[in-house]
Amino acid sequence: MPQPLRKEGRDAERRLRQFEMVFDLTTQMLATPKVEERLLLALETATTGLGYPQAAIALIDERASTLQMRAAVGFEDDEIVERLAMPLDSGAPHVAIIYEGRPVWLAREGDEATAAFLAELGCRHDLLALPLFGGQRLSKTLNRNLASSPRMADRHWGPEPVTCLGVLYIGAERAALDDDALEFLTRLADRIGQTVSSAMHYERLTELISKLQRERQWVESIMKSVADPIVLTNLDNEILLQNRRAEELFSGSKNANEGKRRALEMNDLLFSAYLSSAAFSTNDFVQRDITLVDPMEGSDLHHEVISTPAFNARGERIGLVSIFRDVTDLRNANEELAQNILKLQQAEMEARRERDRLDLIIENVGQPVAVCDQRGNFILFNARAELLFQTLAADAPSSVTAAVRTNSVKLTSFISTLASDAHTNVRRAEIELVKPGTGEKLPMEITAVEVEDAKGEVTAVVSILHDLSEMRELERRRVEQQLFESEKLAAVGRLAASIAHEVNNPLEAIKNSLYLLQTSRSEETNARFLEVARKETERVSHIIRQMLGFARRAGEVEWVNVNQVLEETMILIEKKLKQSGVRVERSLHPQLPAVRARADQLRQVFLNLILNAQQSIEGAGAIRINTMSEEQALQPSIAIEISDTGIGISEEELPRIFEPFFSKRQKGTGLGLWVTQDIVRQHGGRIEVTSTQGFGTTFRIILLVDSPTLGA
Repeated sequence: MPQPLRKEGRDAERRLRQFEMVFDLTTQMLATPKVEERLLLALETATTGLGYPQAAIALIDERASTLQMRAAVGFEDDEIVERLAMPLDSGAPHVAIIYEGRPVWLAREGDEATAAFLAELGCRHDLLALPLFGGQRLSKTLNRNLASSPRMADRHWGPEPVTCLGVLYIGAERAALDDDALEFLTRLADRIGQTVSSAMHYERLTELISKLQRERQWVESIMKSVADPIVLTNLDNEILLQNRRAEELFSGSKNANEGKRRALEMNDLLFSAYLSSAAFSTNDFVQRDITLVDPMEGSDLHHEVISTPAFNARGERIGLVSIFRDVTDLRNANEELAQNILKLQQAEMEARRERDRLDLIIENVGQPVAVCDQRGNFILFNARAELLFQTLAADAPSSVTAAVRTNSVKLTSFISTLASDAHTNVRRAEIELVKPGTGEKLPMEITAVEVEDAKGEVTAVVSILHDLSEMRELERRRVEQQLFESEKLAAVGRLAASIAHEVNNPLEAIKNSLYLLQTSRSEETNARFLEVARKETERVSHIIRQMLGFARRAGEVEWVNVNQVLEETMILIEKKLKQSGVRVERSLHPQLPAVRARADQLRQVFLNLILNAQQSIEGAGAIRINTMSEEQALQPSIAIEISDTGIGISEEELPRIFEPFFSKRQKGTGLGLWVTQDIVRQHGGRIEVTSTQGFGTTFRIILLVDSPTLGA
């Protein structure tokens, strides 16, 4: 046989073996859906089937922006090789192949990056790097880079892949690998890439299906656990999903009797009419009343229906979620509730008058009066008793605190002896107390009386103390004291009369409106009466707030420029900072987005933190204020950092700085940082603090641009 014919026969036989090997590999890889198993089958074919000593496969990890080794065979330590991650932007030849799209030889005598890579793998031979092409879609940036790379024009079978998903590395002697072998390995790499791509796509679909099934199970479980009827309808007003309670109203069994069947049909008709009217609503939130028929008893069921639109992942409206709340009993209870409200208001007014009368009497008693429970815990006392048994000042001297503690222990012991004496509920004795502040001893006569309820159980102990050392002085001034008490009572009476006069008129209007609400059936008239009651209630609230000094309103929620609020805050304290020798360094982000917030409350937060920073600096120092944008859980956010060069906070005190009434300063209230943290949390943000004692403190505030927890 001529030599060319024998060579062509050997080539045909070799091509047939290669085709069978690729076919067997493809069959085996398609038999398993797992990516890792397909990779191992491909490497086994390269090493065992083709006889190459080393082989590895790396796939693109978009989340980490790396080319990650996924499987390796024949290296000194395959596990170390499989943990290797190469940055996609490194530019090294063993990575750049995913952009070039052509086979590349990695020689030990090549550039430094290639030599280091081969040494890290522990290769005994040069490596042939072959791109793996598959049909999956990558990120836009990576797709643009790969789109510009040259395609392999000499591929002989299969459609041209879309993107490069990884690299096949094969250890081989370059001189022993001819063009036919290189062409076969290129085809083999294409086949591996396509099968691995299909496995990756299958895994993603399987994971997505499992996630959707879990979410559906969660939704069904939630709906079943809710007692109120819940219905999910599509855009054609067809019921897609409903819980058991809704099925009882709309989807009875086929074996239902005629009456129940008609009730169900009527409910379906009424609900369809409601859905048709809700479809024309321009609001995302629809709340209306609907009257259905009880399928079992045939009576009317009054429901309040709350409907919200349901959207898919693309934000497209796909249906409506409706929740039915049975208000039948609520309507029946409205009349009874209105009557009870009137009775409660009358009882409350009477109780308030009695409490005011009691407070007035106790406060104007000339002697210390203390009301305690059986254990000696104070319930009520007048001003004279407060001087002996309680101190509210946080910076009170230790001598005052010790005196108050001593007096409280003596009174508690006396009350305990009264409780142990079953023969009488009244006891008199003399005890010696200590006058806080001066340490003067006060001989006191105490009379304690047990107060019993209707069942005969002791609810309180009233103790009246008489200062025996002042008896004679009190006798001499008795007439003068009576005149003084009369004037004091008259003044209190005038104040009470003034408050009663201001509050009485709106209360009368409220009472009349509520009465008219019970008698009127007109919705328009009832709405007017409700508006009158609301306005008069706000009037009473305003009068009380004025009397108590709490008339200031919180700021409205609006879009706030945080940089501007910081600048306005600095104007308020700039002079004070200069006088104390503290300089302020600002680095405010010029493109900082506006946030939904209450500007007055943010100004209070910044003022508290800057003043705290100034007070922590001894002598000259600096305060740095920085603003920046950042992402928090895929939500647009901003951050504000306020740092100082002060004395810092110790590790022991740092966990307690946000506790109420905790302060490092002697005259501090300990409420500034507590209020600051509360305001930040109300805005849906958080506040963080880091400090090094002796070097300064940094407070970091993170605010969402549009917080869902902040009420308008």
